[in-house]
Amino acid sequence: MGDIYAAPESGVVQINRGESAGGNVDDAIAGNIEVNMLETLGDAWRGLKGFKLKCLIASLIWFVAYVVVSMVSYPVTRGIMLMGADAMSASIISVIVQSAVVAAVMPMWVGICIMGIRHSQGKSVSSGCIFEYFHRIPGAILWYFLMSFLIMLGYLLLIVPGIYLSFAYMFSLTLMIEKNMSAWQALEVSRKAVTRIWFRATGFLLLIALLVILGTIVLVIPLIWILPWVTLAFAMLYFKLFGAEAETLAD
Repeated sequence: MGDIYAAPESGVVQINRGESAGGNVDDAIAGNIEVNMLETLGDAWRGLKGFKLKCLIASLIWFVAYVVVSMVSYPVTRGIMLMGADAMSASIISVIVQSAVVAAVMPMWVGICIMGIRHSQGKSVSSGCIFEYFHRIPGAILWYFLMSFLIMLGYLLLIVPGIYLSFAYMFSLTLMIEKNMSAWQALEVSRKAVTRIWFRATGFLLLIALLVILGTIVLVIPLIWILPWVTLAFAMLYFKLFGAEAETLAD
């Protein structure tokens, strides 16, 4: 990977157009695609030029939206209690509402991931991409509740299945939106594909999470590089496994 602290010197990672640039769902599920996680991180670092600022702007917009919608639960809880509901019922309804509104902004995050996919393939990228998937909000809410239920069920069944599913579903939302899958289909495709590389994929996810945490602890400033880096790395890994639809890469 070289010196990760040096400023990126190259632009988008060049890909030989005579070869297959991305994977596909069938091969990913069958385990026919080899991926090197450290190599992917290195490619993402070298490809940061031209992506960093747009990713930061899009991430800031997503974060503000996330914070705003997260505030919805308090007035909802208060209103329900004023209507005579007991504290327990109000809390349960509040959690449901909170989960729904948080899930509603998740398509914006997928938009950021798709920005990374497009950038890695030399396509034009705009921060406005995060607003293109609002029509998938109902599906995202269904996905969130279904995934949460399955993971919680897994933790109730001796914990290990819950840990397994928590990482196995890492690509599910992006699959649902980018490939226009149903919530259940996307969860299953992600689970089957990640199962083939579970330990490597889990290590990859934990590593990028650690990088974000360290960047936050160290005066936040390193996040200017870390957030676009790990976002692009995740997008590249997705593309290596599942490829991208023609619509995703269309100019």
